[in-house]
Amino acid sequence: MHILELIYRTIANLAKQAWHLPQTVAVALQQKRRLLAQEQCETERLDRIRNPSKYRGR
Repeated sequence: MHILELIYRTIANLAKQAWHLPQTVAVALQQKRRLLAQEQCETERLDRIRNPSKYRGR
């Protein structure tokens, strides 16, 4: 009986993970986009600090 319960829980957890997979992928992509945008802003900020003459006319 214990083995059947273990098998049932394993199958249930697998089904649950499969059900949430699209949402998990979407969240991961959003985080990646946000990280890339932050990285780009940080790169520009550091470039402005290192090379202020390039940005004087803006």
